[in-house]
Amino acid sequence: MTPDELAARLRVTFAGELQEQVRAMNEALLALEAGPDQGGEHVHTLFRVAHTLKGASRAASVQGVERVCHILESLLSEVRDGMKELKAPDFQILFAAADALGDAGERLSAGDDVDEPRLGEILRSLKSGTPLESPSPPSAASPRPASPRPEEPPAGAPQPVAGAGTATEGQLRIAASKLDALLASSGDLLVAGGRPGLLAAEAEELHGSLTRSAARWREESRRLLLALHRQGVEAAEPSLVALGKDLRRLTRKAGRLATTARRDARTLANNVDDVMTHAVTLRMRPFSEACEALPRAVRDLATSAGKEVDLRLSGGDVEADRVVLDGLREALLQLVRNAVDHGIEAPSDRAAAGKPRVGSVVVGAELTGERLRVTVTDDGSGLDLPAIREVLARKGLPVPDDDGVIRAFLEGRVTTRSEATTVSGRGVGLDVARTAVRNLGGHLTVTWSPGQGTVFHLDAPLSLASIRVLMVGVASHLVAIPISYVERIVRVAPEVLRLNEGRHVLPTGTGPVPVVSLARLLPPLAERPSTGGPLALVLLAAGTRRLAVAVDELLEAREVAVRPVRGGASRTPSLRGAALLESGRIALVLDPPALVAAGLGPDAGAGMTVEPRQTAPIRRRILVVDDSITTRTLERSILEAAGYDVLTAADGADGWRAFQEQGCDLVVADVEMPRMDGFALCEAIRGSRRHADVPVVLVTALESDEHRARGLEAGADAYIGKSSFDQQSLLDTIQQLLG
Repeated sequence: MTPDELAARLRVTFAGELQEQVRAMNEALLALEAGPDQGGEHVHTLFRVAHTLKGASRAASVQGVERVCHILESLLSEVRDGMKELKAPDFQILFAAADALGDAGERLSAGDDVDEPRLGEILRSLKSGTPLESPSPPSAASPRPASPRPEEPPAGAPQPVAGAGTATEGQLRIAASKLDALLASSGDLLVAGGRPGLLAAEAEELHGSLTRSAARWREESRRLLLALHRQGVEAAEPSLVALGKDLRRLTRKAGRLATTARRDARTLANNVDDVMTHAVTLRMRPFSEACEALPRAVRDLATSAGKEVDLRLSGGDVEADRVVLDGLREALLQLVRNAVDHGIEAPSDRAAAGKPRVGSVVVGAELTGERLRVTVTDDGSGLDLPAIREVLARKGLPVPDDDGVIRAFLEGRVTTRSEATTVSGRGVGLDVARTAVRNLGGHLTVTWSPGQGTVFHLDAPLSLASIRVLMVGVASHLVAIPISYVERIVRVAPEVLRLNEGRHVLPTGTGPVPVVSLARLLPPLAERPSTGGPLALVLLAAGTRRLAVAVDELLEAREVAVRPVRGGASRTPSLRGAALLESGRIALVLDPPALVAAGLGPDAGAGMTVEPRQTAPIRRRILVVDDSITTRTLERSILEAAGYDVLTAADGADGWRAFQEQGCDLVVADVEMPRMDGFALCEAIRGSRRHADVPVVLVTALESDEHRARGLEAGADAYIGKSSFDQQSLLDTIQQLLG
């Protein structure tokens, strides 16, 4: 090894050690600043960090870091020996030194030189005891890009070897690129390991075919031998007997081959599962590593904003894939910063509101099945919904309902701050968190209580290497749906579905669920209309949002390795990737949160495409029930112009009487009416023995989810809000119900 190669290797090794020691330094400084004992273990920890880094930087020939650590060691020795007491300016200098050393570690990891002028400023500040004039701690401004972990030397850099600082206390550092390569190979092994199962099935099929052929040969050979005996032909008998023996011997060999293939396929499958499990386990890291930057960020932001904030972490020992945790770092940092900057009030405001002066931010993690659930909770002011609406109106943007406001808030379209800060980021901050979580195949939701606090819920998979999916068939394609988002699977007759404002919905015990053809949400696939038989529906749940997708076939649940999709398909938001199966076929792997969002959006159209029933060309009679003469006249003119016979009634009681006396093919009714409202009228029709199947359409100004659910529970086939009412919507709904 040449001297230059050795120097490069030492710098890479030192970069990892430097980043580890800076994390320990930040933790000790935070604890020391918060605690009264300045001569305790935290000072000893800081002294040990400075001493260790001084020697390591000398070995790696990083003189700037060595000089800073030498002065740090001298300063901390005075504190340790009781000769000096740390004040607020001292902590400011020490935190700035930690930032400068952390920056040096990142630069070395990236193969760059350290920032010598910056280290020189820190050195002069340490010697003089004067804080820098304009410190800009990274946690108070835009966060630095996530640096590689200590076990992750950059691609192309010389890799540390055992015996050169890579093996400590029974642990061995391994480059993350090598772990990634191992996991990728394990994914390929998962596919290849399934092929022997297919071969074993073919061997069993061959054995079965030979067994049936041998049985037929036994029967046919007896008849053939008898016929030959009658004809006096004896010479062919030995050949026929030998052929029968060969066929039986071949059948036995095929049986042994099938048994061996089945046993070997089972053993290989078990071994592949073990390899995949161990490969994934190698990349599992504790959740606490994703939270390393949070204490320092909270401290710096609270100090600069004049707030008092207590950060608590829970679930730190919960483990997830390193890639998942790295993806969550940015989201967690952004959410915590927003909690301190936007949510937590000033101490005087909190005291006036009867709250503790010290605000609380809690970050917790837990495992739920195969998902990692993270919450970021603060006890601040909550989301200011009126302020958000006011900002939207002031900017000339439409003022949406609650769900729309939440989406706008998360997507960074609006901020309630009167002026932008380096933290608020002019309303784009939460979009960073939402995008980071979505890139992991997860989703982010928010709940809040005005004046009490806000809770952000992050949901992500434990690993991106392989996932368990439900395989379904759509047209001629295979589609994989991550099982962690599947609420249940049902088969229903088409007539079970109801119409709600032109969209099919599935009534369930927890409310109606919109139904849409999966093919309609995936442009590469071709939608086929329902043939009138049972529909196979997969109910998906992403947070509080639910959607039922109709598929052609329900196949199996299995484990797949997900691969990225390139080309045009990669621009389809509902696609997460693809999986290569052992049969050689490709399965499209879906992104359920994006799929649910698309299915609930206006572009999903009318949901299911159900083949219309064949009906005789007869004139249909419709009963219109509404206590408003204007509405009755309008609806009557629309329906008569479309070719329907129309009866009218002024309230529910008159409508029920007209329905019983004259009958009709469909009822259009208001909800709020005297004597008998629309819900009661609908229930009366459904309770009728003779006319229980007559369709009922409710057209009303009561448009809340609760009223829609109440109407569908009463038996209504469609529910149309008057705010979205138009002539064509009514006619389309009636045509779908009558055919």
